[in-house]
Amino acid sequence: MYVDFGGGRIALVPDISTLLRDHQAAHDPHGTTDAIMGEIQARAGSPGGLATLDEMGLVPVSQLPEGAGSGGGGSRPSAVDWLSVRAYGARGDGYTDDTRSIQRAIDDAGIGGTVYLPKGIYGITAPLDLPPGVILMGSHSNLMVGPGMLDEDFECYIQALPSFKGIAMITIIGQDDGVHPPINGEQRLLNFMLDGSRLTAGAVDGIYSRGNVQNVVMRDLCIRKVPNNGVITASNPAGEWPYSWRLHSVMIDNCRANGIVFERQTDLSLIDCQVIGVSAVGIKLSNCANTILMGCRVEWTGSHGYHFTGDWGNWPGSGSMVMTSCSTDRCGHDGVRIDASGNAAFLINSLMTRRDGRNGGPGGGNYSGLALLGRAPVVVQGVTCYTGTDDQGTANTSPQYGVRISKARDVSLDGAYLHALTKGLYDDGTSERVTLGTNITTVAGTNYSEARIPLQTYAKTSQTDYAAKGIYVPPSWGEFWKPKRDAAATGGKARIVVVGGSASQGYFASDLHSKGWVGEARTALQAKYGNGGSGVFTASRSMSWVGKPDAVPAITEWLANSSAATQTGTWATGASTYGPGIGYVITDTTGSSMTFKVTGSTVKIYTLTGPNAKAGYKYTIDAAAPVTVANAGGAVAAVQVTTVTGLVPTDHTVTLTWDGTSSGTKQYLSIMGVSGENTSGIVVDNLAKAGAQAKDYGDATDAGLNAVWNGGKMFPADLVIFTAGPNDAAAGTTGDAWANSVARYIQAVKNANNGATDVMLMLPHLGKHDTVNYLYQDYAVRARGLAESYGAAFVNMWAIGRNSWDYWNSLGYWGTPAAAGQTGTNSVHPSDLGYAHMASRITPILMS
Repeated sequence: MYVDFGGGRIALVPDISTLLRDHQAAHDPHGTTDAIMGEIQARAGSPGGLATLDEMGLVPVSQLPEGAGSGGGGSRPSAVDWLSVRAYGARGDGYTDDTRSIQRAIDDAGIGGTVYLPKGIYGITAPLDLPPGVILMGSHSNLMVGPGMLDEDFECYIQALPSFKGIAMITIIGQDDGVHPPINGEQRLLNFMLDGSRLTAGAVDGIYSRGNVQNVVMRDLCIRKVPNNGVITASNPAGEWPYSWRLHSVMIDNCRANGIVFERQTDLSLIDCQVIGVSAVGIKLSNCANTILMGCRVEWTGSHGYHFTGDWGNWPGSGSMVMTSCSTDRCGHDGVRIDASGNAAFLINSLMTRRDGRNGGPGGGNYSGLALLGRAPVVVQGVTCYTGTDDQGTANTSPQYGVRISKARDVSLDGAYLHALTKGLYDDGTSERVTLGTNITTVAGTNYSEARIPLQTYAKTSQTDYAAKGIYVPPSWGEFWKPKRDAAATGGKARIVVVGGSASQGYFASDLHSKGWVGEARTALQAKYGNGGSGVFTASRSMSWVGKPDAVPAITEWLANSSAATQTGTWATGASTYGPGIGYVITDTTGSSMTFKVTGSTVKIYTLTGPNAKAGYKYTIDAAAPVTVANAGGAVAAVQVTTVTGLVPTDHTVTLTWDGTSSGTKQYLSIMGVSGENTSGIVVDNLAKAGAQAKDYGDATDAGLNAVWNGGKMFPADLVIFTAGPNDAAAGTTGDAWANSVARYIQAVKNANNGATDVMLMLPHLGKHDTVNYLYQDYAVRARGLAESYGAAFVNMWAIGRNSWDYWNSLGYWGTPAAAGQTGTNSVHPSDLGYAHMASRITPILMS
C-alpha cells in the first residue's frame, strides 16, 4: 500500500493491518491513525517507511520491504511480489538498453511473481530468459497497429534494438545444462507486445522454447516483425519437447518466416489466435497430438495458412486434432494443408477459407482452400471456400480448387459450399476410401461472373424431379449396378462403360480425361466408393485422331496435361471400328512410339492381331527396361491383350514402340489403347470417340470386334451409358435406323452378362450440330421407348437445355477449341462449366 502525502512524500505501508491490530490491542482507538503515521515517518528512508521518489517518480528498490531483491539475486519479496521493471532501472524510452533491468526483475520474481511492464518502449539487446513460474505482464498488448494508428501512440512493448544478438527475444529453456532447470514451465506471458521491426538481418525469433517446458500460457500477446518465426519450439539433446501450452488471443503480425511452429506439442490449445502477413506458413503443427484450435485466423501468408504435417498420434492413447470455427484469407498456397500420417482422425468443423492460393499473385499452382493430401483420417463437417483477388482487385483470382484430395486415405466430407476458380471439389483419384456426403455444392469461376451457379449437388433426386428435368429413371433401375457400386467401397469392384461421340469424349474440355462430364462423374464416384483406376486411355485420344488444325490450342493443353497420347514417328488411323473405343492407329515405321498416362496397379495394353504378318512391339512402364511382346497372330482379326500386374497403384507412363521392319510381307503395329486399374473401387472406361455414330457400336457379332469389346462379353460392365446421336443427326440417320443400332448394342450388352447389366441412354445437347435434317427429336422419342423396353434410364440433355443453343450460350456452357475448357461459341462441344453441369444431372442418378 502506498500513501501519498503530497509534495513528493510517499510512504510504503507493507503491513498496515498488523500496526492497526497492535494499537487496538493497546486500547488506543482514538490515537491509532496518528500513532501509525508516526511510526511510518520514524522509519523514513528504510523499507516500509516514508520513501523519497527517484528521478523517475518511483520508490527506489532499496526502500522496498525486506525480501525484495536489489537485482543481485535476492530472495523473493515477502510482501511485494509485483515487481515493476521501472523500479529496477528500466527506462522504457525506446533508446536505452533495458535488458539487464528487466532480466533482474525476472530473476527476482520467483515462482508466482509478476514482472510488470508499465507503458513504454523497452529496448533489449539480448534474449530475456524466463525461469519457472514467472508472470511477465504488460499494460497493453497492441494486437495490431492499424491504419491511422502510430507506434508512438501505443508505447507498450519490448523492442529488439538494432544491436540485438541472440536466438530470440524471449527464451524458455528446459534443459539440464547447469543454467536452466531440467523441467521448466508454468510461465505466463500476458498483455504485451514483442517488436522486431528495427532488426534488418539475422534469424531472431519472437519466442523460442526448447526441451521439457510445460504448461506455458500466453494471453493477449502480440509478436510482430521479427526476422524469423513468431513462436517456435525445439527439442533438447535428450529429445524432450515443450508441451501442454495454451495460447489465447495471440497475434503474430508480419514476421519474416513462419508464425507459429510447434512439433510434438501434445495437449496444445490455440484459441482466438491470429497470424497475418508472415512470409512463410501461418501455423505449422507437426505431431501435436490432442490439439485444439478454436476461432483462429490466418491471413496473407507467403505459404500455407495452416500446415498440419508429420506422423500424428504415433504412440498408444494419443489423438489428433480438433479444428473449430477457424478461417483463412488470401494465403499464398493452401489455406489449410493436411499431409500428415497417423491413425487418429483430424476433425474439422465450420472452416471458412477465402481467396487462398494467391501464389505470389498469378494464382494457380493446384492450390486450394483445403488440401487433404496425407494418410491420416480426416473428417470435415462444414467447410466453405470463396474466390477473390487482392483487396484492390489486383492479382489473379484464386484459389484454383476449393477442396483438393490427393493420395489421402479415409476422408469424410459433408456440409460444404465450395466456390473456386477452376473446380470446387477436385479428387485426382489417387486416394483411398473417400466418402462424400449429400450436402456438397461446388461452384466454378470468379466471384462476380455468371459462373456462380451450383454445379454439383450430390443429393438424392425424386422421380418427380427427374421427370421435371427431362430425366426418366424406372423405379427398379440400378438393381445390378448399385450393389456392385456399394460393394466397391469395401473392397469390391464396379465398372461403367461410356460410348458415344466427341461430346462424351470430352471435346473441348481443358482435360480430356478429367474435365468432361465422364471425368467429373468418375471423380465423384471414386471419391465416395473407391478409386478403381483411370480406365481405358483409347488410341482415339492421340494426335492421329484429335490433331485437327483448328484445335491446335486445345491440343497443346491436352498434350501438356497428358490427357492426349503423344506420338513419335509415322501413324495413321485404322479403317475399322475395332476393340475398346472402336478405333486404332497404325504404324509401319520402325521406332514409332505412343505414350499413354494411366493410373492403377494393373496395366493392360490392347493391340490388334490377325492373319497378316504383324511384327511384335516393345513396351516400357515408367522408363523401366523395355519388354518385348510377340504378335499372337491367328486366322482372323482379334484384340490382343497384354496384362502387367503388381504395379504401385499410382500414375504410370506407358510407351509402346514398334520394332518391326517393312520388308517382304507388309508388317505393322495397330494400337487400340492402354488401361490402368486397381483391384477395387469404381472403374469408368470412356470409350467414346469423336465422330462416332450409333451404328459404329451396333455390330453385335464376335467377329465385328465392336459391341463385344465396348460393354459386351469381351469387355463386360455393370453399367453402360450410350450417348451416340449428334453425329447421326448431322449425317441424316433416320430415327428408325438410329434406334435399330442402339437396340442391337443394348442386346449385345445384355447377352454378355445374363442380363445383369444396367443401361442408361443419354442424348447430349444438340446445340447447332444439325440445322438441316431435324432428326434429333425422333431419337428422343425412340430413346424413351427403348428405355422402357430395356428397363434403362434416360437423360435428355437437349431437353434439359431447353432445346436451345442460345440458352446454354447465355450460361457460358459452350466451349471453344481456341482455349480448352473456356467459354466460347462452339456448336456442340461444352466448356468445362457446361461439362460440369452435365455431370451434375447424371452423377446424382449414379450415386442415389
